[in-house]
Amino acid sequence: MLLLCFVFVQRCHAWGREGHRLTALVAQEHLTPAAEENVRYLLGRESLADVASWADEYRQDHRETARWHFVNMPGAQDRYDRVRDCPLPESDPGSNWRDCVVDRILYFEEQLKDPHTNKKQRAFALKFVVHLIGDIHQPFHAIGEARGGNDVPVILFGTEQCGERSLCNLHGAWDEGLLEHRGLSEKKYLARLHAEILENDWEGKAGGDPVAWANASHHYAQDAFVPRGALITERYYDAEIGIVDQQLALGGLRLAEVLNEIFTTPPAMK
Repeated sequence: MLLLCFVFVQRCHAWGREGHRLTALVAQEHLTPAAEENVRYLLGRESLADVASWADEYRQDHRETARWHFVNMPGAQDRYDRVRDCPLPESDPGSNWRDCVVDRILYFEEQLKDPHTNKKQRAFALKFVVHLIGDIHQPFHAIGEARGGNDVPVILFGTEQCGERSLCNLHGAWDEGLLEHRGLSEKKYLARLHAEILENDWEGKAGGDPVAWANASHHYAQDAFVPRGALITERYYDAEIGIVDQQLALGGLRLAEVLNEIFTTPPAMK
């Protein structure tokens, strides 16, 4: 049995930096011209992929945002319940918005839609939308069991390490380990995702809302859960890598769909 890695927050980086970049790159290629122009206006020289992991970096000095990255749906439950799974913020219990990824995606979408929101705040909201839509598509960000798999040490393809983690856990295996095992460069992985989007007609699944996305991720996490000390083998990889690819691609397609619906006209240059 592996030693349990000490963690300071409830979750580690969803998908890892590369997974977030892939989701953002898929989205970038499905933006309308109006959405693309608004993104450039808000982010300047940075792309969606450039800011895809920004919210994880921001969280380091803003611990109040840590709960925004996941939703603790009990492992034995089948569907999201807002009162049960999405707590009120401790600093503002009277708020209309709760502290989980489902509510916070909607919260930042509202800020992007509001014409009275200033440019700086809209850019801030856009960065969070990009990141959190990636987060909600990582299955282990939608299950509370063993803190989203963080408390489930595993042996990944014969080693205790996954990505930059010296001691691997189930959450980390999904963040980085399974993606890295593909052995593809970012360019080749992105091409593979685009091929799978066409082959599986995933553009037809680009709609929905954060509740539906969380429910789907939760079910995938339930199916992929393993006991402490489990061996993550080629058999496990073969069974789950298709879900990894699907969630990366759908995250990108749905991010593009959200931005295309919000940004329907050129930006008002203020």
